[in-house]
Amino acid sequence: MNASSFFVAFAVPFWLGAGLTQQKIYLLQGIFTVVMIVLEIPTGMIADRVGRRRSLIAAGLLASIGFGFYSLAHGFWQFALAETMLALGISLNSGTVQAMRHESTIASGNGESGRKTAGTAQAYGMMAAAISAALSGIIVKYLGLRATMLFDAGTYLLATAIAFRMSEPPHLQRNKQARLRTHLPLLISLAGLIGLFALLSEATHIPVHLNARILQAANINVGWFGAVFAGLNIAGAIAAHSGHRLEDRLGEKRTAVMLVTLGFVAYLATGLLPAGLASISIFGFAVMRGLTKPFMDHALNSRIHDDSARATINSCSTLVARVLYLVAGPLIGGVVDSHGAQSGYLVTGIAFGALSAGALWASRNLLERR
Repeated sequence: MNASSFFVAFAVPFWLGAGLTQQKIYLLQGIFTVVMIVLEIPTGMIADRVGRRRSLIAAGLLASIGFGFYSLAHGFWQFALAETMLALGISLNSGTVQAMRHESTIASGNGESGRKTAGTAQAYGMMAAAISAALSGIIVKYLGLRATMLFDAGTYLLATAIAFRMSEPPHLQRNKQARLRTHLPLLISLAGLIGLFALLSEATHIPVHLNARILQAANINVGWFGAVFAGLNIAGAIAAHSGHRLEDRLGEKRTAVMLVTLGFVAYLATGLLPAGLASISIFGFAVMRGLTKPFMDHALNSRIHDDSARATINSCSTLVARVLYLVAGPLIGGVVDSHGAQSGYLVTGIAFGALSAGALWASRNLLERR
């Protein structure tokens, strides 16, 4: 719903300055993840039953309130309460946007261009994130770190206003009876893909809260973090915009192998290279993020032919990724606190490579099959 963030580039320095360790940072994100896990499927079913538009409006309002509270919060438990509020809003958004975009593309008569549409949406989102990251350095310099949270609250209010002007996709209006038990056979048939997508998703998510540590190790001034994060998002946006051409050439199976290889190499390079070079290798994660989400969204949604199940299935896919993050995050944080950020990248890369190889094998008969 709202891809831009003024806060994210300075989130880790903010939390470290507030006295949190890297493990507590991941624990804080773990609390966010637990709330998301509890709400992920129910909010997907709500979107399938009451409509995408209403879900997006509620999501924007709740996320805006969450960032507003964050700007006043102090200490771990107040941060945790703010993260809980954000999770309430973002859970309503999760799965809903992908479902609405896919259905709208079909309704417009351009169903075959779904992969391109997903890539374009990801590119625009990452460009918005690049702009907000670049501006966040100016905001921090003149208004302070907490002002970035207020700007994020404002952008969610703007997104809410846009959602008010949206219309429901026509396919959804004919399917009102969403029931989780009726979706179980489809979920089981897509289990291999969902597992692979969860690993790819979290491989791009975990570095978000580690990249700042690499930049610090490379002696990059915190005032430049916004510009660096802007560059990361621009690189990802370029990859997202052209990703559909790459997939057309490689096909789904080879694209999946390429994404796993890219993530594995990026983790190893960031973990083993000197800090100065490691600060360049983190751009591999940005490219991977730009390519992964559109690929996942289209591959999954193109296999869901019941519109009344779409948001629910997307939420189930996100749920698996959230559980993975909940388990891995604090463990990686502990490695970082005791052995340094680059050790955290190295351990994560080895685990990602091993698990992803298994997921690729499990989904080998699903990729490139409709």
